[in-house]
Amino acid sequence: MTRLLTRSLLISVLSLASMAVAAEGQVAVQADVVFASTKPGKVDPSLAKMQETLGQKVKYLTLEKRSSVKFTLPNEGVTGQNSIELPNKKVAWIGLESMKDGVATLRVKLAPTDATYSLAKDKSFYLQGGAHEGGDLWLVLSQPK
Repeated sequence: MTRLLTRSLLISVLSLASMAVAAEGQVAVQADVVFASTKPGKVDPSLAKMQETLGQKVKYLTLEKRSSVKFTLPNEGVTGQNSIELPNKKVAWIGLESMKDGVATLRVKLAPTDATYSLAKDKSFYLQGGAHEGGDLWLVLSQPK
């Protein structure tokens, strides 16, 4: 009986350890497609930080979230990727290159850019996605809360 209990405990510990390794080998990503314009309009309250950050270069008076998607990227490099089509028909390819201490290194291809970015919890980065309807499209990547 004791041997059976010890074996069950060992199997449980090994299962939990493998789940922890798997969790470290993937990352949850939230991708928001945002329309931005210098023409007066409304700013989605969740985009106030974006407006402040981008305001150093361009003063956007309109920021509207057009779509939002959450997905998980496995740690398989560029082969473990997800794609997002923007309203202007551009496609962003996002892949996880590595994950360490809660910081993901993402490879993002959004023509004409192909670059890697570090994405930590409670941080976002903004990628310009081209012109659309008299304004600009932005792809905002973050780890969901």
